[in-house]
Order: sequence, then C-alpha cells, then structure tokens
Amino acid sequence: MKEDEIVKMLKTGSRLLALLLLMCSCTGIGSQVVEIAEATSISYDYAHPANRWELNSDLQEISGLDYALAQNTIIAINDEKGHIYQVEERTDSGQKLYEFHKNGDYEGIAQVGKHIYVLKSNGKLFRYNRSKGKTKEIETTLKSKNDAEGLCYDAHTHCLLIACKGLPLDEKRRKKAVYQYSLDKEKLKEEPVVEIDIDDLEDLGEKLQLESQQKWRLKRFSPSGIAIHPVSRHYYILSARGSLLVVVNQQQQIEYLVFLDISALPQPEGICFDADNNLFIASEGKGRKGRLLKFNELK
Repeated sequence: MKEDEIVKMLKTGSRLLALLLLMCSCTGIGSQVVEIAEATSISYDYAHPANRWELNSDLQEISGLDYALAQNTIIAINDEKGHIYQVEERTDSGQKLYEFHKNGDYEGIAQVGKHIYVLKSNGKLFRYNRSKGKTKEIETTLKSKNDAEGLCYDAHTHCLLIACKGLPLDEKRRKKAVYQYSLDKEKLKEEPVVEIDIDDLEDLGEKLQLESQQKWRLKRFSPSGIAIHPVSRHYYILSARGSLLVVVNQQQQIEYLVFLDISALPQPEGICFDADNNLFIASEGKGRKGRLLKFNELK
C-alpha cells in the first residue's frame, strides 16, 4: 500500500488499521505509535522520516535543539562545550556560531529574539545576547537533583519551559515535572505546568496491554527534551531513556505515545518545530555520529 493511501485512511477515520500499517512499513523506521485519548489526531508520520542526517563530530553529543525563526535555521548545543552551533539541513555540518560560556553540562537551548537561552543540568540558565556577544548567568530554584534537561520557548505565555529528568521541586511526588520560567518576571513558577506520574504510566502500560519491552521502556520515562506545538500547543516530551516521545495536551492528558526506533534514535535529547510545523528530533550518537531526523505533518 502506498504512503498517500495510508495518509488518506488516517484522514477518513480508519485510524487503527492505518497506524498498524505505518508501524509495519518496511520502507520506514520501526517507530510505534500508541494512541491514548479519544479523538486524538496523530499529527506526524513517525514511521517515515522526511529526511535524516548524520551530524559531524562537533555534535556527536548533541543535547539540545531549537529552530531560530528569524534566521530560518536550526541551532543546537552539545552537552560538553559552551558553544552554539548552526545545523545545516542539507549537509552534516555543525557550524559553530557563538561561544557563550566555558565547558559544562548543557542540556537545552531556546532562542527568544536577540537572546539565546541555554540550560545547564543544575538548573542554571545562560542568556546569550547575540548582538552584544555577552552572556548573563541566571539562577533558578532548580538544582542538580532536579536534573534539568529540556528547554523550549512558549510564545503564548512568554515563558521558557524546563523539563526535569530528576526530582520535582516537591520531592514527595513520584512525578516528572515541567516548569515555566517567566521572562517577564524573571522567575521560575514553582507549580508545574505539566506533571507525569510514573505510577500512572505503569498502570497505563497494563491497561493498554503493551508488550513487556514497551512496558519496560515506559517505566524508564525521564524527560530529556521538550517542545510545544505552535498550533495545538501540545507538549512533546522526549525521554532518552527508553527512546520515547510522550505527547500531552493542555489539560495534562497524555494523547499518545511514540516508541521511537532505537536504532535510528538511540538517545534522543533534542526536539523542535520549524516554521512549517515540521518536527525535528536529534539523538546523541552513543559512540557514533549524532543523528537528526525530520518528520512532516500528516495532511
């Protein structure tokens, strides 16, 4: 069956069969989509990347990704050097644009106007002014035990979203949390904008009768990257552990899960959308070259 016929099935309502066909296609990758909420729209063809790149040695440890709208380009960081890179879609180039700070454990990147924000795992933010070439270090209430890993900008709220791999601020909760850092107030909001309960994820795996390997991957969920869809405003939360993508709506309901192909994305840590709402996911190479995959929206 041709890909356009599968897409037509998705649009006309034969969702289950179409998704099974997407999962089983021999021409794509082995990503598997599991739908949760009713009336969900699976927006991307996860089994058939529109393009894929192996990145050069500078981005073997790629850990953060964003789309710079004004420059119409993808920017990235690795988790060791205080450098910001531009990624060329048509090549394996990772051209260094700026040196914003000394070496450290950097995990997320987001451009907001003339500023580029970089997130360190200890919760600190670094605001690099592109026009002046200067960096300001910003303290948040997050610490090393929170293990901040994901960063993106939400234009609707003028806030940065920070996804934590480690403990939430309220350590009594067995949950993974996403926090808002208000750029207007220059302050972290201590009530999470998204919380995902690990026990609920395990229960979900049982309810959906997932395979044992999928249950194991779900249990390992720990955010490593985050992006917000420009139109639906769904939260797209990556987990390097288990190579998983969890899509959450504004009501904090999990819409669907994507068990990413581990051979294609062995350690996914970067995620962003471009101006046409195409989805990009980047993975560390784990001893090989870093990877970048592009997924088009289903029309």
